[in-house]
Amino acid sequence: MEDKSKEIKKGIADLFNKVSVVFDGSGPRFFAYFGKRLVEFANIKKGEKVLDVASGKGASLFLAAEKVGEDGKVIGIDIAVGMVNETNLEIQLRCLKNAKIMVMDAEKLEFTREAFDHILCGFGVFFFPNYKVALDEFMRVLKHGGRFSFSTFLRVKDEKFIWLDALVEKYLPGFVDKDEEEDGPEFDTEDGLYKILNEANFKNIRIVSEEKTFTYKDEREWWDKLWTHGYIRVLEMIPEDKMEDFKREVFEKLRQIKESEGICATMFVLYACGEK
Repeated sequence: MEDKSKEIKKGIADLFNKVSVVFDGSGPRFFAYFGKRLVEFANIKKGEKVLDVASGKGASLFLAAEKVGEDGKVIGIDIAVGMVNETNLEIQLRCLKNAKIMVMDAEKLEFTREAFDHILCGFGVFFFPNYKVALDEFMRVLKHGGRFSFSTFLRVKDEKFIWLDALVEKYLPGFVDKDEEEDGPEFDTEDGLYKILNEANFKNIRIVSEEKTFTYKDEREWWDKLWTHGYIRVLEMIPEDKMEDFKREVFEKLRQIKESEGICATMFVLYACGEK
């Protein structure tokens, strides 16, 4: 089990190291948008000490640092060295004194008990192979009355893009998206999130949903965006000699749904918060 967990974590780290330079850097910056929305949902306050788990390129970290002010502190952690290096460069460019980021496993936090007022985690909890261990760690390092706020994807898809799954199946027969397997915890439903937080002994649980539409200027921008985040793992499984055919069919489908302003794609997200 431990070897399997290590393998999963290495795969996640390798994936996000690969996209770290380009992550959310082109097209509609939806991770930046939802990162800011998470901080707003969390109601981060001046002077708080905040831990930002799976910080990535700081989608939540930078606004959180602004919210806590000079008397507060935001520490970001991520398992991917590339993400940490990119975000650390941005912290230095902004000359931030109340924020830092380091490489760390969310299931093995290197902090003392009750060190933080708030923990944030944007689109990260569903990656943890042992999420219960991570939640126990969050509970350990939170102060009494501290809060854990995080975001996940809701189990709803933009119907305009249902064709993409069918197209992937055509080029990858038998492909099963691990994120959609039904035998795991439900991070993508309100009831599932409530159960997860309740079983981890969080109280005063609050969950809200949001849908947001982003517009891509053309087919190229939509396609290029796929290569800047986690979906790259699917793309890289498509045989090299079939990629051009796959891309051609994708562009044909995109042209069919393209509107006057561009290609509109709606994302569905859940925000959840629990208190220690």
